[in-house]
Amino acid sequence: MSHPYRVKRILLVACLITLMHRQAYAAEQVETPKTQQEKELADEEAKKQFAKEATKASPSFQEKNGPGRRGRMKPTSNTTMSGPPAITLGFGENGNINENYLDFRHQFMRHTLLAFLVQGGFEYQHMGFGVRNNAQVPDRLDEALVCVGIDFRWSDKDLLHIEGRPGWYTDWQGGGLDAINSPLDIGYTRVTNKRFQWVVGVSMNSWRHMRYLGAAGFRWQINERWKIKAYLPQPDIEYVARPNLTLTLGADVRGDTYRVGPHFGDARGVPALNNALVDYQEVRLGPGFSWNVKPTIEMNFMAGYIAGRQFDYFNRGPKLNGSSAPL
Repeated sequence: MSHPYRVKRILLVACLITLMHRQAYAAEQVETPKTQQEKELADEEAKKQFAKEATKASPSFQEKNGPGRRGRMKPTSNTTMSGPPAITLGFGENGNINENYLDFRHQFMRHTLLAFLVQGGFEYQHMGFGVRNNAQVPDRLDEALVCVGIDFRWSDKDLLHIEGRPGWYTDWQGGGLDAINSPLDIGYTRVTNKRFQWVVGVSMNSWRHMRYLGAAGFRWQINERWKIKAYLPQPDIEYVARPNLTLTLGADVRGDTYRVGPHFGDARGVPALNNALVDYQEVRLGPGFSWNVKPTIEMNFMAGYIAGRQFDYFNRGPKLNGSSAPL
């Protein structure tokens, strides 16, 4: 074969190789966007499926109280114990007390007339304090009450919540009917979009030192796993680790106003404290989790610290302050 023909054959082979590379590159450019789009759609579908499973497994943490479901029931249990922080016990003395806490709620919700969500249920909350008999700190404070509420939506973005909590707020030392109270909460929620809502509200309690308390905050669903709740009484950051398990980091502001028994003061040498009202408040900080054993059974746990606590006999006596303690 002559030299010119050999050169032409080499050039032809080179051109064919170059053409094949260009066609392969062009095919990659055409297929890559399609593959990327399919991947994004698959990821989005996986996120939706995860959110759906989380809502089904943990409805109390994930589901919004909007039109849609006709009704549901939700029992909730919360149990914690704290270490012995120092606290003022009265008569100029300080001491350490342990605390155990139990909260059980059973709630029923039902939509009616599309715009209304009716809520009812009952709650029992117990706080026990390890104190000696003559301390001015009660050895227990309890709530046994009925929850009656209604949500009203006049648009997709506006929600009004009204809830009454009539029941006993007592130390179970003979207060009887005098220990019955009925606080009222009213809150307005503005739904900016599906991921962000802000809320303002007021709490009314004729027993409390400050009868009217206002608050504001927001809820931000960052994505299907992360959520920020910046409002009382439980501001926190939530992470959905599994559809039925939500990890939390935040605070829990607890407390209410209670009436002690008719002989509470006599037993402590301070008759003025008989039938007295006491504002109790504590602030807890730390991590925790919510575990839905079943879709309608939720258990909540929290660790960390009690940042402070206070017993305030605002109308008849002392204000007893406590220091921090581990949970």
